[in-house]
Amino acid sequence: MQLDTEFCRSFFPPMNNGVVYLENAGGSYVPRQVIDRLTNAMQGCQNQPFWYFESSKDLTQRLETSIQAIAELISATTDEIVVGPSTTLNVYVLAQALRPLFSAGDELIVTNQDHEANSGAWRRLEEFGVVVREWQVDPETGELDLAGLDALLSERTKLVCFPHVSNVVGSINPVKEIAAKAHEVGAMVCVDGVAYAAHGLIDVADWDVDFYLFSLYKIYGPHLAVLYGKKEAMALCRNQNHFFHEGKIPWILNPGGLNYESVASLSGIVEYFEQVHDHHFGPGGNALKDRVGKVFELFAKQEQELATPLIAWLNAKEGVRLIGQKTADRSKRMPTISFSVDGRSSQDVVEALAMRNFAAGHGHFYGHRCVEALGYSDPDDGVIRISMVHYNTGEEMQKLIAVLEEII
Repeated sequence: MQLDTEFCRSFFPPMNNGVVYLENAGGSYVPRQVIDRLTNAMQGCQNQPFWYFESSKDLTQRLETSIQAIAELISATTDEIVVGPSTTLNVYVLAQALRPLFSAGDELIVTNQDHEANSGAWRRLEEFGVVVREWQVDPETGELDLAGLDALLSERTKLVCFPHVSNVVGSINPVKEIAAKAHEVGAMVCVDGVAYAAHGLIDVADWDVDFYLFSLYKIYGPHLAVLYGKKEAMALCRNQNHFFHEGKIPWILNPGGLNYESVASLSGIVEYFEQVHDHHFGPGGNALKDRVGKVFELFAKQEQELATPLIAWLNAKEGVRLIGQKTADRSKRMPTISFSVDGRSSQDVVEALAMRNFAAGHGHFYGHRCVEALGYSDPDDGVIRISMVHYNTGEEMQKLIAVLEEII
Protein backbone atom coordinates (compact mmCIF):
# COMPACT_ATOMS: atom_id res chain seq x y z
CA MET A 1 0.00 0.00 0.00
CA GLN A 2 1.18 3.50 -0.87
CA LEU A 3 0.84 6.41 1.54
CA ASP A 4 -1.77 8.94 0.41
CA THR A 5 0.52 11.93 0.80
CA GLU A 6 -2.08 14.44 -0.32
CA PHE A 7 -4.44 13.22 2.39
CA CYS A 8 -1.69 13.69 4.99
CA ARG A 9 -0.69 17.11 3.68
CA SER A 10 -4.30 18.30 3.91
CA PHE A 11 -4.01 18.44 7.71
CA PHE A 12 -0.98 20.77 7.77
CA PRO A 13 -1.84 24.45 7.12
CA PRO A 14 1.70 25.58 6.13
CA MET A 15 1.65 23.27 3.11
CA ASN A 16 0.02 26.11 1.20
CA ASN A 17 2.80 28.66 1.77
CA GLY A 18 4.76 27.83 -1.39
CA VAL A 19 7.87 26.64 0.48
CA VAL A 20 9.35 23.16 0.14
CA TYR A 21 9.99 22.42 3.80
CA LEU A 22 13.10 20.27 4.34
CA GLU A 23 14.13 21.24 7.88
CA ASN A 24 11.85 18.75 9.60
CA ALA A 25 14.65 17.47 11.85
CA GLY A 26 14.63 20.92 13.45
CA GLY A 27 10.87 20.87 13.94
CA SER A 28 8.00 19.43 11.95
CA TYR A 29 4.80 21.10 10.89
CA VAL A 30 1.77 20.64 13.18
CA PRO A 31 -1.55 19.15 12.02
CA ARG A 32 -4.94 20.71 12.62
CA GLN A 33 -5.80 18.05 15.20
CA VAL A 34 -3.11 19.44 17.50
CA ILE A 35 -3.78 23.10 16.67
CA ASP A 36 -7.50 22.70 17.39
CA ARG A 37 -6.89 21.05 20.75
CA LEU A 38 -4.46 23.73 21.86
CA THR A 39 -6.84 26.49 20.78
CA ASN A 40 -9.83 24.82 22.43
CA ALA A 41 -7.96 24.38 25.70
CA MET A 42 -7.02 28.05 25.78
CA GLN A 43 -10.53 29.13 24.89
CA GLY A 44 -12.43 26.77 27.19
CA CYS A 45 -10.31 25.93 30.21
CA GLN A 46 -7.32 28.23 30.60
CA ASN A 47 -7.16 27.65 34.34
CA GLN A 48 -5.61 25.31 36.88
CA PRO A 49 -6.50 21.60 36.63
CA PHE A 50 -7.34 19.20 39.46
CA TRP A 51 -10.07 21.35 41.07
CA TYR A 52 -13.81 20.67 41.37
CA PHE A 53 -15.32 23.30 39.06
CA GLU A 54 -16.24 22.24 35.56
CA SER A 55 -13.57 24.01 33.48
CA SER A 56 -10.89 22.63 35.80
CA LYS A 57 -12.33 19.12 35.45
CA ASP A 58 -12.36 19.65 31.69
CA LEU A 59 -8.67 20.57 31.63
CA THR A 60 -7.78 17.69 33.92
CA GLN A 61 -9.49 15.28 31.54
CA ARG A 62 -7.64 16.76 28.54
CA LEU A 63 -4.29 16.42 30.30
CA GLU A 64 -4.94 12.85 31.37
CA THR A 65 -6.12 11.88 27.89
CA SER A 66 -2.99 13.33 26.28
CA ILE A 67 -0.54 11.78 28.71
CA GLN A 68 -2.28 8.42 28.42
CA ALA A 69 -2.12 8.65 24.62
CA ILE A 70 1.63 9.41 24.57
CA ALA A 71 2.36 6.69 27.13
CA GLU A 72 0.40 4.11 25.16
CA LEU A 73 2.07 5.21 21.94
CA ILE A 74 5.56 4.33 23.27
CA SER A 75 4.54 1.23 25.29
CA ALA A 76 4.92 2.95 28.66
CA THR A 77 2.64 3.74 31.58
CA THR A 78 1.59 7.24 32.56
CA ASP A 79 3.75 7.23 35.69
CA GLU A 80 6.82 6.53 33.55
CA ILE A 81 6.75 9.69 31.45
CA VAL A 82 7.55 13.32 32.15
CA VAL A 83 6.37 16.03 29.76
CA GLY A 84 8.82 18.90 30.07
CA PRO A 85 9.82 21.99 28.12
CA SER A 86 12.67 20.48 26.05
CA THR A 87 14.91 17.44 25.76
CA THR A 88 17.89 19.55 26.80
CA LEU A 89 16.21 20.55 30.05
CA ASN A 90 14.80 17.06 30.65
CA VAL A 91 18.32 15.59 30.43
CA TYR A 92 19.72 18.31 32.68
CA VAL A 93 17.11 17.60 35.36
CA LEU A 94 17.69 13.86 35.00
CA ALA A 95 21.46 14.29 35.38
CA GLN A 96 20.94 16.24 38.59
CA ALA A 97 18.50 13.61 39.86
CA LEU A 98 20.97 10.76 39.25
CA ARG A 99 24.11 12.60 40.39
CA PRO A 100 23.86 11.53 44.05
CA LEU A 101 24.01 7.88 42.94
CA PHE A 102 27.52 8.29 41.49
CA SER A 103 30.70 8.14 43.52
CA ALA A 104 34.12 9.47 42.58
CA GLY A 105 35.66 7.05 40.11
CA ASP A 106 32.34 5.79 38.75
CA GLU A 107 32.25 5.96 34.94
CA LEU A 108 29.73 7.35 32.48
CA ILE A 109 29.96 6.78 28.72
CA VAL A 110 28.88 9.50 26.30
CA THR A 111 29.38 9.80 22.55
CA ASN A 112 30.62 12.55 20.28
CA GLN A 113 27.79 11.68 17.87
CA ASP A 114 25.12 13.05 20.19
CA HIS A 115 23.19 16.28 20.13
CA GLU A 116 24.64 18.23 23.04
CA ALA A 117 21.41 17.70 24.98
CA ASN A 118 22.44 14.12 25.84
CA SER A 119 26.09 14.96 26.31
CA GLY A 120 26.81 18.25 28.05
CA ALA A 121 24.78 17.63 31.21
CA TRP A 122 26.51 14.29 31.75
CA ARG A 123 29.99 15.65 31.06
CA ARG A 124 29.48 18.28 33.76
CA LEU A 125 29.38 15.52 36.36
CA GLU A 126 33.18 15.35 36.08
CA GLU A 127 33.10 18.20 38.62
CA PHE A 128 32.01 15.63 41.19
CA GLY A 129 34.72 13.09 40.43
CA VAL A 130 32.77 11.05 37.92
CA VAL A 131 34.91 9.74 35.06
CA VAL A 132 33.40 10.54 31.65
CA ARG A 133 34.54 8.30 28.82
CA GLU A 134 33.79 9.13 25.18
CA TRP A 135 32.59 6.60 22.61
CA GLN A 136 33.90 8.18 19.44
CA VAL A 137 32.62 8.18 15.87
CA ASP A 138 34.60 7.13 12.84
CA PRO A 139 35.96 10.45 11.54
CA GLU A 140 35.17 9.55 7.92
CA THR A 141 31.66 8.14 8.23
CA GLY A 142 30.40 9.54 11.52
CA GLU A 143 29.33 6.03 12.55
CA LEU A 144 29.57 4.48 16.03
CA ASP A 145 31.18 1.02 16.13
CA LEU A 146 29.96 -1.38 18.83
CA ALA A 147 33.54 -2.58 19.27
CA GLY A 148 34.35 0.92 20.49
CA LEU A 149 31.68 0.59 23.17
CA ASP A 150 32.95 -2.84 24.22
CA ALA A 151 36.39 -1.34 24.84
CA LEU A 152 34.89 1.26 27.22
CA LEU A 153 32.45 -0.87 29.21
CA SER A 154 33.58 -2.19 32.59
CA GLU A 155 32.29 -2.96 36.07
CA ARG A 156 32.85 0.73 36.84
CA THR A 157 30.36 1.86 34.14
CA LYS A 158 27.16 3.19 35.68
CA LEU A 159 25.46 4.84 32.69
CA VAL A 160 25.74 4.75 28.88
CA CYS A 161 24.31 7.75 26.98
CA PHE A 162 23.89 7.61 23.20
CA PRO A 163 21.59 8.66 20.35
CA HIS A 164 19.11 6.34 18.71
CA VAL A 165 19.73 8.36 15.55
CA SER A 166 22.21 11.20 15.16
CA ASN A 167 20.57 14.39 13.91
CA VAL A 168 23.72 14.96 11.79
CA VAL A 169 24.73 11.47 10.64
CA GLY A 170 21.24 10.00 10.27
CA SER A 171 22.29 6.40 10.93
CA ILE A 172 20.26 4.14 13.23
CA ASN A 173 22.09 2.79 16.28
CA PRO A 174 20.97 -0.63 17.62
CA VAL A 175 19.28 0.49 20.84
CA LYS A 176 18.25 -2.93 22.09
CA GLU A 177 21.71 -4.41 21.57
CA ILE A 178 23.48 -1.46 23.22
CA ALA A 179 21.09 -1.56 26.18
CA ALA A 180 21.78 -5.26 26.65
CA LYS A 181 25.53 -4.67 26.61
CA ALA A 182 25.21 -1.93 29.22
CA HIS A 183 22.96 -4.02 31.44
CA GLU A 184 25.45 -6.90 31.35
CA VAL A 185 27.92 -4.75 33.32
CA GLY A 186 25.22 -3.33 35.59
CA ALA A 187 24.92 0.04 33.85
CA MET A 188 21.79 1.95 32.86
CA VAL A 189 21.22 3.61 29.47
CA CYS A 190 19.91 7.04 28.51
CA VAL A 191 18.88 7.24 24.85
CA ASP A 192 18.26 10.40 22.83
CA GLY A 193 15.43 9.45 20.46
CA VAL A 194 14.75 12.94 19.13
CA ALA A 195 15.92 12.21 15.56
CA TYR A 196 14.14 8.84 15.53
CA ALA A 197 10.70 9.62 16.90
CA ALA A 198 9.15 11.24 13.80
CA HIS A 199 10.03 8.23 11.66
CA GLY A 200 9.59 5.07 13.70
CA LEU A 201 7.36 3.64 16.42
CA ILE A 202 9.01 3.86 19.85
CA ASP A 203 8.85 0.71 22.00
CA VAL A 204 10.63 1.36 25.28
CA ALA A 205 9.42 -1.93 26.75
CA ASP A 206 10.81 -4.12 23.96
CA TRP A 207 14.10 -2.21 23.85
CA ASP A 208 14.46 -2.45 27.65
CA VAL A 209 15.85 1.06 27.96
CA ASP A 210 16.13 2.81 31.33
CA PHE A 211 15.62 6.35 30.02
CA TYR A 212 14.48 7.49 26.57
CA LEU A 213 13.91 11.08 25.44
CA PHE A 214 12.30 12.75 22.44
CA SER A 215 10.92 16.15 21.44
CA LEU A 216 7.23 16.44 20.65
CA TYR A 217 7.70 19.38 18.29
CA LYS A 218 9.58 17.04 15.98
CA ILE A 219 6.71 14.56 15.86
CA TYR A 220 3.99 17.01 14.82
CA GLY A 221 3.31 18.53 18.25
CA PRO A 222 3.98 21.69 20.27
CA HIS A 223 7.33 22.74 21.73
CA LEU A 224 7.47 20.16 24.52
CA ALA A 225 9.51 17.03 25.15
CA VAL A 226 9.05 13.61 26.76
CA LEU A 227 11.35 11.86 29.20
CA TYR A 228 10.54 8.18 29.70
CA GLY A 229 11.99 6.43 32.73
CA LYS A 230 11.54 2.77 33.60
CA LYS A 231 9.77 2.54 36.97
CA GLU A 232 12.75 1.07 38.82
CA ALA A 233 15.04 3.66 37.24
CA MET A 234 12.66 6.50 38.18
CA ALA A 235 12.67 5.24 41.75
CA LEU A 236 16.43 5.85 41.95
CA CYS A 237 16.09 9.53 41.03
CA ARG A 238 16.34 12.22 43.69
CA ASN A 239 13.59 14.80 43.89
CA GLN A 240 14.19 17.87 41.69
CA ASN A 241 10.83 19.43 42.47
CA HIS A 242 9.37 21.16 45.54
CA PHE A 243 10.03 19.32 48.80
CA PHE A 244 6.37 18.34 49.19
CA HIS A 245 6.59 16.34 45.95
CA GLU A 246 9.14 13.99 47.52
CA GLY A 247 8.40 10.43 46.43
CA LYS A 248 5.83 11.45 43.82
CA ILE A 249 6.93 9.86 40.56
CA PRO A 250 7.13 11.28 37.90
CA TRP A 251 6.61 14.76 39.42
CA ILE A 252 10.07 14.62 41.01
CA LEU A 253 11.55 15.07 37.52
CA ASN A 254 9.30 17.94 36.41
CA PRO A 255 10.22 20.98 38.52
CA GLY A 256 8.43 23.42 36.23
CA GLY A 257 5.20 21.44 36.08
CA LEU A 258 3.11 21.00 32.95
CA ASN A 259 2.44 23.55 30.24
CA TYR A 260 -1.28 22.85 30.45
CA GLU A 261 -2.65 24.08 27.14
CA SER A 262 0.19 22.52 25.14
CA VAL A 263 -0.02 19.18 26.96
CA ALA A 264 -3.78 19.21 26.34
CA SER A 265 -3.04 19.28 22.60
CA LEU A 266 -0.86 16.16 22.56
CA SER A 267 -3.74 13.76 22.02
CA GLY A 268 -4.07 15.47 18.63
CA ILE A 269 -0.81 13.83 17.51
CA VAL A 270 -2.27 10.40 18.13
CA GLU A 271 -5.59 11.41 16.55
CA TYR A 272 -3.71 12.42 13.41
CA PHE A 273 -1.99 9.01 13.28
CA GLU A 274 -5.33 7.27 13.79
CA GLN A 275 -7.00 9.25 11.02
CA VAL A 276 -4.17 8.29 8.66
CA HIS A 277 -4.68 4.67 9.74
CA ASP A 278 -8.44 4.74 9.19
CA HIS A 279 -8.06 6.39 5.79
CA HIS A 280 -5.74 3.61 4.59
CA PHE A 281 -6.90 0.54 6.54
CA GLY A 282 -10.43 1.33 7.71
CA PRO A 283 -11.59 2.27 11.21
CA GLY A 284 -11.08 0.19 14.33
CA GLY A 285 -8.77 -2.76 14.54
CA ASN A 286 -6.12 -3.71 17.02
CA ALA A 287 -4.52 -1.80 19.89
CA LEU A 288 -3.24 1.73 19.37
CA LYS A 289 0.38 0.55 19.13
CA ASP A 290 -0.51 -1.84 16.30
CA ARG A 291 -2.57 0.73 14.40
CA VAL A 292 0.09 3.41 14.64
CA GLY A 293 2.72 0.81 13.81
CA LYS A 294 1.02 0.23 10.47
CA VAL A 295 1.01 3.98 9.87
CA PHE A 296 4.73 4.21 10.56
CA GLU A 297 5.31 1.37 8.09
CA LEU A 298 3.65 3.54 5.44
CA PHE A 299 5.73 6.52 6.56
CA ALA A 300 8.93 4.46 6.32
CA LYS A 301 8.18 3.34 2.78
CA GLN A 302 7.39 6.89 1.70
CA GLU A 303 10.50 8.33 3.36
CA GLN A 304 12.79 5.72 1.81
CA GLU A 305 11.38 6.54 -1.61
CA LEU A 306 12.01 10.24 -0.94
CA ALA A 307 15.59 9.72 0.21
CA THR A 308 16.64 7.25 -2.51
CA PRO A 309 17.10 9.67 -5.45
CA LEU A 310 18.69 12.38 -3.27
CA ILE A 311 21.25 10.02 -1.75
CA ALA A 312 22.00 8.53 -5.18
CA TRP A 313 22.57 12.02 -6.59
CA LEU A 314 24.78 13.10 -3.66
CA ASN A 315 26.82 9.89 -3.96
CA ALA A 316 27.41 10.46 -7.65
CA LYS A 317 28.09 14.20 -7.50
CA GLU A 318 31.77 15.08 -7.68
CA GLY A 319 32.95 17.33 -4.87
CA VAL A 320 30.11 16.42 -2.52
CA ARG A 321 30.70 14.63 0.79
CA LEU A 322 27.70 12.68 2.08
CA ILE A 323 27.75 11.97 5.82
CA GLY A 324 26.66 8.58 7.15
CA GLN A 325 25.26 5.58 5.31
CA LYS A 326 25.40 5.76 1.51
CA THR A 327 21.98 4.21 1.21
CA ALA A 328 18.36 5.20 1.81
CA ASP A 329 17.60 1.77 3.32
CA ARG A 330 15.35 2.51 6.32
CA SER A 331 16.86 -0.35 8.30
CA LYS A 332 20.13 1.60 8.27
CA ARG A 333 19.32 5.31 8.25
CA MET A 334 16.59 7.92 8.55
CA PRO A 335 15.81 10.59 5.92
CA THR A 336 18.01 13.12 7.75
CA ILE A 337 20.76 13.72 5.20
CA SER A 338 23.83 15.87 5.81
CA PHE A 339 26.46 16.76 3.24
CA SER A 340 29.00 19.40 2.30
CA VAL A 341 30.38 20.76 -0.96
CA ASP A 342 34.11 21.13 -1.56
CA GLY A 343 35.16 24.75 -1.73
CA ARG A 344 31.69 26.06 -0.87
CA SER A 345 30.33 27.52 2.32
CA SER A 346 27.40 25.48 3.60
CA GLN A 347 25.69 28.72 4.52
CA ASP A 348 25.94 29.95 0.93
CA VAL A 349 24.29 26.78 -0.37
CA VAL A 350 21.46 26.99 2.17
CA GLU A 351 20.89 30.68 1.44
CA ALA A 352 20.74 29.90 -2.27
CA LEU A 353 18.13 27.21 -1.53
CA ALA A 354 16.10 29.67 0.55
CA MET A 355 16.07 32.15 -2.34
CA ARG A 356 14.40 29.42 -4.39
CA ASN A 357 11.84 28.63 -1.65
CA PHE A 358 13.52 25.52 -0.24
CA ALA A 359 13.79 25.47 3.56
CA ALA A 360 16.93 23.73 4.82
CA GLY A 361 19.59 24.37 7.44
CA HIS A 362 23.34 24.32 7.91
CA GLY A 363 25.83 24.19 10.78
CA HIS A 364 26.32 21.67 13.57
CA PHE A 365 22.68 21.44 14.74
CA TYR A 366 23.90 21.15 18.35
CA GLY A 367 25.97 18.15 17.29
CA HIS A 368 29.06 20.38 17.59
CA ARG A 369 31.36 17.56 18.74
CA CYS A 370 30.17 15.31 15.91
CA VAL A 371 30.79 17.89 13.19
CA GLU A 372 34.23 18.65 14.66
CA ALA A 373 35.06 14.94 14.74
CA LEU A 374 34.13 14.72 11.06
CA GLY A 375 36.91 17.22 10.33
CA TYR A 376 34.98 20.46 9.81
CA SER A 377 37.12 23.32 11.09
CA ASP A 378 34.16 25.70 11.28
CA PRO A 379 31.24 23.82 12.88
CA ASP A 380 29.06 26.93 12.73
CA ASP A 381 29.17 26.68 8.94
CA GLY A 382 29.25 22.90 9.24
CA VAL A 383 27.17 20.73 6.97
CA ILE A 384 24.04 21.21 4.87
CA ARG A 385 21.10 19.20 6.19
CA ILE A 386 18.08 18.05 4.23
CA SER A 387 15.50 16.31 6.42
CA MET A 388 12.24 14.88 5.19
CA VAL A 389 9.18 13.33 6.79
CA HIS A 390 6.25 11.48 5.32
CA TYR A 391 4.40 14.57 4.07
CA ASN A 392 7.20 15.50 1.67
CA THR A 393 6.73 14.37 -1.94
CA GLY A 394 8.72 12.81 -4.73
CA GLU A 395 8.04 15.89 -6.86
CA GLU A 396 9.68 18.04 -4.18
CA MET A 397 12.74 15.80 -4.23
CA GLN A 398 13.10 16.05 -7.99
CA LYS A 399 12.83 19.83 -7.79
CA LEU A 400 15.40 19.88 -4.99
CA ILE A 401 17.90 17.82 -6.97
CA ALA A 402 17.48 20.09 -9.98
CA VAL A 403 18.02 23.19 -7.83
CA LEU A 404 21.06 21.68 -6.09
CA GLU A 405 22.53 20.82 -9.49
CA GLU A 406 22.12 24.43 -10.50
CA ILE A 407 23.53 25.84 -7.26
CA ILE A 408 26.49 23.49 -6.94
